[in-house]
Amino acid sequence: MYVYTKSLINNLFVNFFFKFSITFVAIFSFLLFLYITPSWANKLNDGHIHYNDDVWDDLSPDQVISYLTENEINRAIVFGTPTAGTEKLYKLSPQRVIPFLMPYRVFRDRHTWHSDPTMPDYVKQQLSTGIYKGFGEFHLFKEHKDTTVIRQLMQMVADHKIMLSAHADVETIEALIEMQPEVSVIWAHCGMDHPVEDVRRMLAQYPKLFCELSFRYNMFDKQGKLLTQWKTLLEEYSKRFILGMDTYIPRRWANLPENVDFARQWLSQLQPETRKLIGGGNIDRMFPLKK
Repeated sequence: MYVYTKSLINNLFVNFFFKFSITFVAIFSFLLFLYITPSWANKLNDGHIHYNDDVWDDLSPDQVISYLTENEINRAIVFGTPTAGTEKLYKLSPQRVIPFLMPYRVFRDRHTWHSDPTMPDYVKQQLSTGIYKGFGEFHLFKEHKDTTVIRQLMQMVADHKIMLSAHADVETIEALIEMQPEVSVIWAHCGMDHPVEDVRRMLAQYPKLFCELSFRYNMFDKQGKLLTQWKTLLEEYSKRFILGMDTYIPRRWANLPENVDFARQWLSQLQPETRKLIGGGNIDRMFPLKK
């Protein structure tokens, strides 16, 4: 009986120790994974978030910040039509929201802002608040790239030492840069459908040009693999690209988790330092947090 009891106690002890060891190793491994996993894999910074009035009824400012957190988006460049949406988010989370001023008071301004004589006074008033880090996103194409209003606004941007975010063709981007060479320009969607050769030439020619990559689906093959030319360009100019999800309509907000997952998937195809920069480091360099 004594031998049986002793054997039973030994077995129970061994089983307990074995299970405890397995649990300990699992917990330790998980904590080690969190420790050694690079920051880009956990948190992203986004260069193209819209908070327009068509989603205000469904997404309050608190919900937007929570939604970004759920999708592990740490900081974001935010635009709004009207700009009150941007200001609400900035007021709620100034460390995470990088506010840009869109020139669209209402949606129809998208088609007329570049020649609207009331626009300079509006922009001057908004910039006087001191919160805006950039001007845009705006849509501008070669037919209107050099209007009197555009020249006035570009001078304001230069005077306030803020950036641009321009949804524009290559000719217009060149005109804006040459108009005010000291202004840094974010090329929204990286030219959308301009060939990779154009993008390479522009990055080589203009050192203050950055490319935001939302809707640049032609960088990938049908399996979601980066095309060789694009992968080479991203690696070579790793400090000049930023991510973007572009929540310009409610459906893009609904699809945010899928778009974030896809971004992580293609970032994983790059070298560690490159994916860290594009995933978030470049935005942190462009807009350093105040300590």
